[in-house]
Amino acid sequence: MGLTVRVEKRIAKDFPGRDGQIVGELLAELVHHLTERGDREDKERIAAATLLCGRGRVDRLLDAVQLAKEDWRDVLAGAGLADQGWRERLEADFGPAV
Repeated sequence: MGLTVRVEKRIAKDFPGRDGQIVGELLAELVHHLTERGDREDKERIAAATLLCGRGRVDRLLDAVQLAKEDWRDVLAGAGLADQGWRERLEADFGPAV
């Protein structure tokens, strides 16, 4: 699984230019890592949470990627996507699923 369209659009918005390409590669690698580990959680949700935790800064995103690899639940909590209502929050921040 690669990144969804709405995550890719948010990457372009938050990280214009070369940074966006690097961030996209980092998040795609994270999704691949989670898939290989057999994590069943929604990969888009984890990628989106990681992106939100980055807050438009590559250094913060790198920290969030590392945290997600260690325990993705911490990233969900940090981004406000861990609790009930996370789907609405995701749609508010990223737009509707395609």
